[in-house]
Amino acid sequence: MRVVRAQLAEIAAGREDAEIQAIADTACAALAAGGSTDEIVDTTRTLGTLDAEATDHATARELIKLAIDTTCLNQRARVDEF
Repeated sequence: MRVVRAQLAEIAAGREDAEIQAIADTACAALAAGGSTDEIVDTTRTLGTLDAEATDHATARELIKLAIDTTCLNQRARVDEF
């Protein structure tokens, strides 16, 4: 959560640590399940809300990279997709 707060403050603003962790956990689960890059980005763009475009593609991709770097290290092989 500290990394997201430091690097993507606009995403972290107003969110509890558990909400930020849930975004990472969702991305990690989709990566582990073999989800496509586009599907994972689209899901991450919602930021765990009903808004399909809560953030842009670039920010969603950055969130996924941060999730890989901090939460699901075993998905490092996929980092270049994002």
